Amino acid sequence: MDSGDERLRTAWEQLSQAFWDRGRRAFHESRPRRPGDPEWAYNWGFGAVLSAAGAIWQALDEPAWLLPDLNELRTALRGYGRDSRLGYASTSRWAAPGDTFYDDNAWIGLAAFDLRTAADWEPVAWETYQYLLEGWDPVSGGVFWKEHPTASLHVCSTGPAALLGALLYRLDPSRVELAPIGSMLKWLDRLRAPDGRYWDNERVSDGQINTALHTYNAGTPIHAMAVLEATELPGFRFRSQMEATIAALPAFLTEQGALPPTPWFNAVLLRALKTVKTVYGIDSELLPLYRRAVAGAWAERANQPFALPSRDTRGGVMLRDAAASVEILALLESYPAS
Repeated sequence: MDSGDERLRTAWEQLSQAFWDRGRRAFHESRPRRPGDPEWAYNWGFGAVLSAAGAIWQALDEPAWLLPDLNELRTALRGYGRDSRLGYASTSRWAAPGDTFYDDNAWIGLAAFDLRTAADWEPVAWETYQYLLEGWDPVSGGVFWKEHPTASLHVCSTGPAALLGALLYRLDPSRVELAPIGSMLKWLDRLRAPDGRYWDNERVSDGQINTALHTYNAGTPIHAMAVLEATELPGFRFRSQMEATIAALPAFLTEQGALPPTPWFNAVLLRALKTVKTVYGIDSELLPLYRRAVAGAWAERANQPFALPSRDTRGGVMLRDAAASVEILALLESYPAS
């Protein structure tokens, strides 16, 4: 079998060849393009590509072969900017700009944090966090889903905002206030389901809670709690909550005993599990499922992007699914041994 470096490089090159338009310096949202898709990727899909790059950058100890592509990604990211305002629109300025989502920006910021030792990436993490604070509601403590309308507060925006703040606090405590992060975590605690997982969102108008449960909504709170628990700050101790959520994770398994086929959601959860294993030595019984899924998908790959099974194919492969599959491969490559 190929070495880990060779597998990751092959998977990354397949992803780039399938979705990257070098002439336009932009990514396609899906392959083949599906009716109704924008010509160029939403920033959610682009953020997933950045996350995959960040995972490879860390797993392979900053491989030199990735640097030219990181420069291209930095150029492409500018296309999502909004004329000196913080935050990135959902499609690039080369296409029709869409709405601006706080959660999608959070994924970009978290990926930039992973890439912070590469040139020009750390400022993106700081700037994105400042943008996320614009979407933080100090009354409830949650972070809005999108700029307009501010109709709902979501775990998928609040969890990664708290996580990015926690990571940046560890990097430079003088630049990050803990109060907003603490209020985000209190809001997240309100959205905890009785079994320890996290519900999806809260409607602002009447406080109604959407009780959908997704793996990525468990991932970012676990990850944020793990990072803050390691700081040993008074008032920021979360070991029991973190362990309760990890213990609840098998409830996500399908009747076939597999993870739900949502590669991006599962990549976010695996990031958290890797951190918990690294910092606390706590492993999850889900890990063998990740390894089995990757082995199966890798064995079946041909001259196409490496992609784990997804419930959202509709005749093609979505950029975020292909990118998340590469990220999962990278996270498993660097997952601490038991």
